[in-house]
Amino acid sequence: MLNLIFPDLRLRNTTDQEKMDQADADPELLLRTIRQFHLINALFSASRRLLRRQVFSLMEQNPARTYSLLDVGAGGCDIALWAARAARRRGLKLKITALDNDPRILPAAHQKVRDFPEVRILEGNALDLSSLESFDFIFSNHFLHHLSWDQIQIFVQSLIARTRIAFVMNDLKRSRGAYLGATLCLGLLARRSFAYYDGRLSIRRGFQPEELRDFIQKNFPDVPIRVIETPPSRVVLLLRKGAQEPTGHSL
Repeated sequence: MLNLIFPDLRLRNTTDQEKMDQADADPELLLRTIRQFHLINALFSASRRLLRRQVFSLMEQNPARTYSLLDVGAGGCDIALWAARAARRRGLKLKITALDNDPRILPAAHQKVRDFPEVRILEGNALDLSSLESFDFIFSNHFLHHLSWDQIQIFVQSLIARTRIAFVMNDLKRSRGAYLGATLCLGLLARRSFAYYDGRLSIRRGFQPEELRDFIQKNFPDVPIRVIETPPSRVVLLLRKGAQEPTGHSL
């Protein structure tokens, strides 16, 4: 019984698959899960704070130019749409490419971005970005934990090659506190969808900061990729290429 509340979190769970990623996932539950992500991300993901500090603060140093951003694993495009609205409010010009490999959710995503010509949606594999151009910024939210360590190595190498200013990879910190928080919050907010099961599994597939630091040091010793913790229970891979440190305080 205790293991259901606090499973063994010492090692990443890289074997179990999230229900929404399964080919036979119920379409109605899948779309409901995607819709719920809008609220879950707004409340808990830290993505908006990271974009404000690590992307918009750099754009504002030269507000006259047009910038590009790749959102990897964009899903229903709630983060891409928030970024588009935030750029408009700030008077900044930002072209966003929302990349996802799941054709089942793309029609809903296209419907959501119909009034945002600065957002384009692409169906594609994040582990093969060879057909894409470089971007000023590359961002992902809760994408890395879907990958094995070998896949993360391939992905990060591709990011390094295609990032002009900075990339920000926001993901889940694997801890008992995070797991308990997900159990309580998703139990209340994520009804009749995959989010409750998948969210808790995502914590088990998430990372401890020292794991990512060891991984980066082993595989990219000459690249100044930083591993940063930020609330609530998030761990971030951050690389800036010659950009000034943004003003402000913590992440």
